[in-house]
Formats: sequence, structure tokens, C-alpha cells
Amino acid sequence: MPFTAHDLRYRAEQSYPLLYAYLHRNAQRFLGALKYDAFEVDTVIGHVVEQLVRLGILGGEDRTPLTALDNLSDAQFYAFLSHSVRNKAIDRLRKRRLQVSSTAELEGSDDSEADNNPITDAVESLWGTTPFSTPEEITLRISSQLELRNVLKHCILALNAAPNQLQAVMQELHEFGADDFILLLAEELHFSFDSERNPHISQHKDHAHKKLRLCLQRQSSHLTVAVALRITMYTVKHPTEKNRYEVPIQMLAQDDFSVQDVQKALYALVDEGLIDWHGEQKVQLSSDQLKRLSRFYKEE
Repeated sequence: MPFTAHDLRYRAEQSYPLLYAYLHRNAQRFLGALKYDAFEVDTVIGHVVEQLVRLGILGGEDRTPLTALDNLSDAQFYAFLSHSVRNKAIDRLRKRRLQVSSTAELEGSDDSEADNNPITDAVESLWGTTPFSTPEEITLRISSQLELRNVLKHCILALNAAPNQLQAVMQELHEFGADDFILLLAEELHFSFDSERNPHISQHKDHAHKKLRLCLQRQSSHLTVAVALRITMYTVKHPTEKNRYEVPIQMLAQDDFSVQDVQKALYALVDEGLIDWHGEQKVQLSSDQLKRLSRFYKEE
């Protein structure tokens, strides 16, 4: 075997090229008439790579809990990969409105590994359709996702003082299928789901989301996010215009930020379509813009 589940977990950078080659070969095999369509091949590969990262197999090391996939034999793990590729290939063929016979032919292909696959899963990629092109790219992406996961974990743990809001967030994570993350949190919080659903769950979820957004912004070291947070904290109502707010740039440039830093971040927020600013000494915003800034978050 060129690589194993253990290799992907603990030696992602070295194993990724082998994984990519294996997935590429199988994607072309199962895509049939689309096997020379680079976009469709990359879509199938990206789907499986995203699965492995999301489950903690690819680059998870000891930072993510073990899953059922870690306990599979090499043959079973390859069967899982093959079956995942086949399922996504069939999905792409159907979306391209090819003849039903094309997918039927795939279903009847001689693939004993796929037929014995103990685990099936079909999700759209969270990161689009293009897979990682280099080991360095996937290493950076894994690191980024783990860092974001730890920040999110910290912010959710802070909800322990508001049990109803914590219940609402954990229920939402469960609906998203993040059961491994829930188990990790539950161990630290001694958490268990209420037997009866709270009739005000939606309201508690809204309050929880506000706290999580604020916590994520405060934990971020991204310059643009930090300046966006300061704008929401330091703005005051415009003296004459209703539903207008303003904040001097000098007030945003405190502590570790220079005026040039703030200006750079403001231009980035303009590019994001979040504010209208053209180099003035004061930033003026509408109430809608202020609300959108309070929800702004960007990964490093």
C-alpha cells in the first residue's frame, strides 16, 4: 500500500501526493465520459480530500479524536476512498444530465473494494471544488482549520454560563453533523442534550450567535477584523443625521495600531463592500453597515 490512514493522519505532507494520485486515477475511472474534464476530476478529488480533513484523518495527528476510519484495515480504508470517489462521480454525472445508463454502468462496475465499504458519506465541499495543489498548501490549510477550531472551541466553552444558549449551539452543531466536535466539547463541559426541546431555542441561538461572533472577533489577530471590531465599539451617533454613525480614525489607531494600519484595514473593508470611505479623517456608517461589521470575520 502506498499510504495508510495512519500516514495521512501523522505524515500528511509526505502522503498527500500519493493520495492525490490515487484519487485522480479513480476519479477518471468513475467519471466515464467526463474523465478528461479537469474541472469534474478536481471536483471529485476535492470532495474526498475535504471529507478526510473534516474528519480529522488528513493532518489531524493527535489534535483530533480518532474516528471509525482509523480502525479500518488498509483494504477497508481504500474501499472507503474508492466508494467516496465513486459516489461523488455518480453525483457529478447526474448533475451534468448524462444518460442514466452511464451511472448504471458505474453501479455495475467490478469494484469489490467499493462494495465492501463500511462507511458512505456524501457532502458538498466546504471549500469549493478545487483540491489542494501542493503539500505546502494542504499543510497551511490544515493548520488554519485547526487554529480556527480551537478558537471556536474556546468561544463555545465560554457559553457554559448560559446553558440555554449552549444547548442551542450544540444542537446546531449536531444538525451540521459535527458530532466529533460535540463529543470533544461535551467531555470538557460535562454536557448532555435536554430531553425536551426548548420552545425558545431560536431566541437563545440568536443570543449565542452574537456572543460567538464577538468572541471570534476578539480572538482574531487579523488586522481588518480587529479594526472592524473597534469601529463597532467606538462609533457614536452622528450629531445631525438620523441612523448615521461616525468614528475618528485617530480613535481607531490606539495601542498597537498606527494610522497607516487603520487606513490599510479600512481600504480592505471598502473592498469587502462593508463601508464607504474615501480617505476622510472620520469613518461614517449607516446602521446597516454597522450591523454587518459586527458580523465580519476573516481567517488569517
